[in-house]
Amino acid sequence: MIKNFLVIALRKMNRQKFYSGLNILGLTIGIAGAIFILLWVNDENSYDRFHENADRIYRVYQTFRFDDRHIEQTQTPSVLAQTIREKCPEIKMATNIRGFRGEQLVEVDNKKFNEKGVGIADVYFFEFFSFPLISGNPQTVLSNPNSAVISESTVRKYFGDSLAVGRSIKIFGDEFTITGVFMDMPKQSHFHFDIICSFSTYYRDVKPNWGINSFKTYALLKEGIKPQILSERLDEIARNYLFDSQEEYQKVMDAGNYKKFPVQPLTDIHLKSNLLWEFEANGNSNYVNFFSIIALFILLIAIINYVNLSTARSAERGREIGVRKTLGSSRLSLIRQYLFESVLMCVIALILVLLILPLLMPAFQNLVAKSWLIIPFFSNPSQLFILILIVLLIGLIAGIYPAFVLSSFKPIAIFRNKIGKGVKGLGVRNGLVVFQFFITVLLLVMTIVVQKQMNYTRSKDLGCNVDQVVIIKTYGGIVPKLHILKESLLKNTSVISLSASSSVPGKQFTNIGMGLKGTGINSGTNMYIADADFQKTLQLEMIAGRYFDENISSDGQAVVINESMAKALAVDNLLEKQMMIWVGGTGQEPFRIIGVVKDFHYESFHQPVKNLAIVKLNGTCPWNEEFLSVKIRPNKTDETLNYIQEEWGKILPGIPFEYSFLDSIYEAQYQNEQRTGQVFFLFTLFMIFVACLGLLGMTSFTIDRRTKEIALRKVMGATINQIILLLLSDFMRWTIIATILAWPISYLLMDYWLNQFSYRIGITIWPFLYATILILLITLFTVLFHALKASVKNPVNSLHYE
Repeated sequence: MIKNFLVIALRKMNRQKFYSGLNILGLTIGIAGAIFILLWVNDENSYDRFHENADRIYRVYQTFRFDDRHIEQTQTPSVLAQTIREKCPEIKMATNIRGFRGEQLVEVDNKKFNEKGVGIADVYFFEFFSFPLISGNPQTVLSNPNSAVISESTVRKYFGDSLAVGRSIKIFGDEFTITGVFMDMPKQSHFHFDIICSFSTYYRDVKPNWGINSFKTYALLKEGIKPQILSERLDEIARNYLFDSQEEYQKVMDAGNYKKFPVQPLTDIHLKSNLLWEFEANGNSNYVNFFSIIALFILLIAIINYVNLSTARSAERGREIGVRKTLGSSRLSLIRQYLFESVLMCVIALILVLLILPLLMPAFQNLVAKSWLIIPFFSNPSQLFILILIVLLIGLIAGIYPAFVLSSFKPIAIFRNKIGKGVKGLGVRNGLVVFQFFITVLLLVMTIVVQKQMNYTRSKDLGCNVDQVVIIKTYGGIVPKLHILKESLLKNTSVISLSASSSVPGKQFTNIGMGLKGTGINSGTNMYIADADFQKTLQLEMIAGRYFDENISSDGQAVVINESMAKALAVDNLLEKQMMIWVGGTGQEPFRIIGVVKDFHYESFHQPVKNLAIVKLNGTCPWNEEFLSVKIRPNKTDETLNYIQEEWGKILPGIPFEYSFLDSIYEAQYQNEQRTGQVFFLFTLFMIFVACLGLLGMTSFTIDRRTKEIALRKVMGATINQIILLLLSDFMRWTIIATILAWPISYLLMDYWLNQFSYRIGITIWPFLYATILILLITLFTVLFHALKASVKNPVNSLHYE
């Protein structure tokens, strides 16, 4: 029977090459597109799940509210992990980690390397997380001061095939002994380190300070303990340590404010966390869910194409069905036959998919920036088996409706040529076509809106000028020679100005506690440490007072605040008032407010502009610069960069010259959105192409069935234009219905997505009109091609058409 089914199916495909080809191509694209999306979705969902106790690990973060200011950040005090171990018996273990911003200068055997993945961790780190050690004891590798553990790839870079344990490296000017080597951290980790320094190196003599937040804290629950217990313990810790007294705590709470230590599951961090100071850019669970739906829609449209073409061509198979039933074939046998045909087409599509996946995979890896993605079906038989089962299921789903429809025909109706004249089957097919167009219009609108938002983030006024600003990493070592460097570089007429600062727009910054002296106003603020040329170099606009002056010595104890902070303080005559700022471990120092700078976007548009205080570099604050910003003229860019590099090498021979442009640094904050938009656009094209295949098949079949009608109309005097309009009317009607349904749903989805941005575009009518016009044009040209062919045929030849 199977052999008979196969022979019949192959004969049918050979006889109807065009329609069979459309079905197979649609299924191939649908399955391939769904596989690519699901590979990405599976990778996004797998972050941090490799840890042995991932389901019991929670990250403790900090949130506080003061009036209208609400902050949620990953950074917590360094003493929090120790306090959790002492005060929470339900906790098996707690650890804290600190990652350093940007690259750090590492010296090995008189060679210098720039490393991004340098961090600090306490002695519990390797017992807590499942990062296997190649050498070293997980309980002791970070127990001693000036000890460091490095990754396997870093060992190869520094020492080749030589042993690393026991050798020395220099970081931040301090010498460290390598005590262990760990395997490279998996890509699916929300943080990545290549060098981990011991916590005791820097914090063995530092008194606990609950006002300085520089570490990320993690807690491992004992088995059977619910996270609510940890939350309750952390509330007690916050009440006892974040407030000077019970009276202060009660006063803050009565005002509707708070300071808390909430928790979040480790496995939720990558997709569901949007806190300040994340180690790396996280994913987005909304995108993962949305792309999962797109994968389903691509398959659905391919299935719809198959159902439409199979049921539409029912009349052509009528005689076959009538003869088979007359000769005794049962309905069950016919159902099996048509299900077999559907499954066979899916199997052929699967074979094609497995052939093209390796060819397209490198391009897809590059598109989603995940070079580690692999096709699991060739190396994992169980994955291949699951794929085959899924494809067989798709075949059954695609074939079940046509099988039941075709097998239900009665021989007497078939021989009287009455099949296919009812409205039920036509209504189902029309409904499926409308659904195809509905999904296509929906995705087109969303693609246009996403692209407009991305363009908006690139073009919106930042409040500062990031064009032609070269950013050079300094590693905190140029202040002693900054004056000499400025004099040397400014001799070149292509160099307009330059400035040293602790951060630049698009990079991380410091967050400190502050209070306005004599007012009782206490809060936190973001802080830049910058020299007297920072405002000139970035072309910041002053709206009150002045900026730092190199010739005024008292400016070392002065501060410039941004517009948002001035509004938040809500105090008249702010200038010359004293702001108390936390300075390192020395407590609060008074800083005189000398100016207010107009708000500029130093973070992405996901965040509103927050309070910012700018303190003079080399003043009271002990922090060093991290970056040198050099404003250059647009002409002779390469020559200017070469000049800067030469002078840098002469004046600062011990610091590598590495540069990037500030506009590219700022845009890097939107890489996830831009990449998601590209992937979104690609699979929207997939969807449109598959829908067009279905439209092409349905158009071809509809016009074929109306060949005699067209010929008769021409004989009766109908013009070519009248015939084309007649044929276009049905398809245009389906498109318009789909558009009307898609508009409100796409509006709601896009409004929800745009609300993730603090600065967003408004949703206008234009994306909807563009999408509608595009889909109408696609429909018009697809139908017009076949309509013209049919309308210019000789009526005599057409009347012989069977």
